[in-house]
Amino acid sequence: MEKIEIRKISITRLDTDAIVNAANEGLRAGGGVCGAIFNEAGHGRLQKACDEIGHCDTGSAVITPGFDLKAKYIIHAVGPVWEGGKYGEEKLLYSAYRESLKLAVKAGCSSVAFPLISAGIFGYPKKEAWETAVAACRDFLEQYPDADLRIVFAVLDDEMLKKGQEVLEAALELGTPAAKKSDWKALDMPEKNEKFIMNRPFSDHQMKILRQGHVPEAMEDKWFWYMEGETLSAHRSWTGYCIYRIEFRPDNKHLVTVNRNTDQTGFGSMEEAAKELNDLLNWWVQDHYDFYSEWLSETVRSLEKAGKLKEN
Repeated sequence: MEKIEIRKISITRLDTDAIVNAANEGLRAGGGVCGAIFNEAGHGRLQKACDEIGHCDTGSAVITPGFDLKAKYIIHAVGPVWEGGKYGEEKLLYSAYRESLKLAVKAGCSSVAFPLISAGIFGYPKKEAWETAVAACRDFLEQYPDADLRIVFAVLDDEMLKKGQEVLEAALELGTPAAKKSDWKALDMPEKNEKFIMNRPFSDHQMKILRQGHVPEAMEDKWFWYMEGETLSAHRSWTGYCIYRIEFRPDNKHLVTVNRNTDQTGFGSMEEAAKELNDLLNWWVQDHYDFYSEWLSETVRSLEKAGKLKEN
């Protein structure tokens, strides 16, 4: 992660081998960072180069010369417009970063600078935009350790700088990529569901562990969970069914949605579901998730409930 840094500076002033433009699908000059890059590079020549390419899909990237910029190349990455997170925005934003990094490596770059894509007029929430940006860059560097690529994020105000540093520090502390919905077969919560309020505080450290999520590794490893923003979704690993969804709230009165499709769940009452969820959370917020002991505990409880396990 030492190859990722965040600086308070105009991206047009950086002398990295490439800079990334937060572009639109038509590759037209816009406002904000995009407008600044076009102006500094030389509007006419850059627009002509973009017109020759013609189009770039959301989640993709294309490359042009840097013209009058210090950077040799401009990579034009198209991030998604934020529509509430219900239309695959995270996946598209992640892809925009990844495709940009691929182009930088292919062009022989040893350094590349990004703005925070989609976090301006496209409306992507800034914290979530940082989380996706850092995750995409970290994952790329881990997958391609020989790329020898230095990544710089350029921001213009202290608030953006602080948010980015917090996300980067959290990623450093946890050390491994956070789980994403796309990491597993994950079916959405069915229409047949029920809600309740869970009154339970979580420490900052526990929330960091939950945000890391969990991707199963073994047959006994029964749960896959991940977080998007402030919402945790927990799925049965072998079926992919979403069983619980928790919307974490600052007042510790968290809204829980429970899958009530009897073909997908094994509990009979909401009280039973609430107890199971709290038990699961007790396991999940530990520094090292002991899924095997959790599995043994659940198995014993199920056998006792079925009357198949007698006390000595």
